Amino acid sequence: MPSKQDELRWHEEAYRDFRSLVDGIDPARFEERWLDGRWGVREIVAHLAGWHRELATAFERMAAGERPAPEGVDWTDTQHWNDIFAAGAQGKGKAQMLGELDKEVARFRRLAEQLPDERFGPNKTASNIVERAGTGHFRTHAAMIRGWPQQRAAA
Repeated sequence: MPSKQDELRWHEEAYRDFRSLVDGIDPARFEERWLDGRWGVREIVAHLAGWHRELATAFERMAAGERPAPEGVDWTDTQHWNDIFAAGAQGKGKAQMLGELDKEVARFRRLAEQLPDERFGPNKTASNIVERAGTGHFRTHAAMIRGWPQQRAAA
């Protein structure tokens, strides 16, 4: 069974891979919208930063003995949240967006590290958050970006 440290290490590795990939993208291409004509790398980065920001609050609440989501907040309507996060990227350049991502990932990780080890493991909320908002999310979007040249060629 993976430990909390294993899960956080995987998160860091997935983040480094994603960040390295995005670092290599020209600033003009960073702003190009190629995913359904609405999103590009900028919106993907904003979306990842947004989920890390939102779900870091879940870790804060869990550490205080509260339920992860505040009363009245529904994180299951992912499209709603994705649209909010992407809209917040408008007019922001590559350096600013990557700075925001770095900041939110660092906060997310710091708060996850502060949770007790027993909050992590199969079917545990903290593990699910790290995987869905972080590790798996970085891997999914890295694969999308790597496939971008093929998508452009097919269009």
